[in-house]
Amino acid sequence: MDTINGLPAHPLLVHVVVVMIPLAALAAIVSAVWPRARVWLGPTPAILSLIALIFLPLVTSAGESLEHSLGVVPTGPLADHVEWGDKVILLVGPLFGLTALWWLLTSDRVSALRGRYLGDGAAKWVRSAVAVLTVIVALGSLAITIRVGDLGAQSVWGGR
Repeated sequence: MDTINGLPAHPLLVHVVVVMIPLAALAAIVSAVWPRARVWLGPTPAILSLIALIFLPLVTSAGESLEHSLGVVPTGPLADHVEWGDKVILLVGPLFGLTALWWLLTSDRVSALRGRYLGDGAAKWVRSAVAVLTVIVALGSLAITIRVGDLGAQSVWGGR
């Protein structure tokens, strides 16, 4: 997908991941540290990160198409944007996996299955470990999204 209605697809599609990744990351952090919010949010962090994960390859592909259609060799902030942009999925993939696992470990909907496979002691230890990992990966996802977006903005607007 190179264009949408005649416009380059990358600057249009990128807004989906620029919104979804921070929302997923913040929802994941809130869910991990605030039990009442965990109940209210339910699978929302996993759903948001899944949407971002689905759109990331589309955004990356559209960015590569834009790069080729402009005929530019990436240098400076654009080269960094391209390099770091390819790494976003390395954090958003685990964010989805961890948020889905977190929901399975904390949801009342699957408590009977969870009790069958994990003892109470193991479940508590696993929940704690997954909560810590989720917060770390969520913060990393948030940081890399901000960095890639800033580099993209610098590459377009930096000289103006």
